[in-house]
Amino acid sequence: MKKSNTSIEGKNVKVGDLLVNRLIPAGEVNNVGPFLLLDHGYPINYQSGEHASPALNEHPHRGLVAITYVIKGEVEHFDSLGNHETAAEGCAHWLSAGNGVIHGERVSPRLRKSGGTFHAIQFWTNIPAAHKADDPKYQLLNAETFPVAQLPDHGGLIRVLIGKCGTIESPVKSLSKAFLYRITLNAKSEFQVTAGEEMKSAVFVPDHPVIVNGELMEKSQLLIFAESNAGIVLRNPGIFNADVFILGGPEPDETLVVQGPFVMNSQNEISMAYRDFFDGKYGAIKRVPEVKET
Repeated sequence: MKKSNTSIEGKNVKVGDLLVNRLIPAGEVNNVGPFLLLDHGYPINYQSGEHASPALNEHPHRGLVAITYVIKGEVEHFDSLGNHETAAEGCAHWLSAGNGVIHGERVSPRLRKSGGTFHAIQFWTNIPAAHKADDPKYQLLNAETFPVAQLPDHGGLIRVLIGKCGTIESPVKSLSKAFLYRITLNAKSEFQVTAGEEMKSAVFVPDHPVIVNGELMEKSQLLIFAESNAGIVLRNPGIFNADVFILGGPEPDETLVVQGPFVMNSQNEISMAYRDFFDGKYGAIKRVPEVKET
């Protein structure tokens, strides 16, 4: 008997001073292949001269890769490695937490003061057990980092953010063999793609509705395909461009324990992650520029 796909609307979660829609985990769904978290930062329109919050929501990570992709606006990143970068529209923060790091993010004070729209997504992917003890690493991924290709029949664009799609391969390496695509469909356009063998996959629609395999998906919804090697047919019925994110990869071949900001392979390793954090082994964010009001 053919399994049914799973549609997820998510639930509201407060992350720092932002309200986000958490779509993974949800209910009995703990992951989509190596993807362990999907938070959708709802679009927020800031008026010119708005108060710029200094809060970073600083917190630790270990055993996972955190990716923050900016659809609109700007997101500042700080970490205990000494990095301070701002990702603008189409850019991403990529943080491989390895054996432990502290990081914090916020909507940039510049955006809050000048006015504009914030809209972003954050993903977590697993780091395989053999690499959880690696040193943490950070990269600012500019929009030009991601390879882009035209879709057939003037259908729009595909950006390969992580992994490979056909002959198009992202330079962003994934130890978990995760893949992540951003597809921008032109008005009244259609595109078809197939996930690879033994690959779990899902489609996320951030804003304008899209028809996926004949099913209408509304804003901030996730559709998880029950079968690997799933054929995915996307159609934009509207008169505006519509974005779709396709994500997935192979199921982890190891036991995972996700607790708070840590992804490890046993409860004992989780306890060690907390102990090392409280012992100060992840370092600290040493300097945050002062937010000055005008």
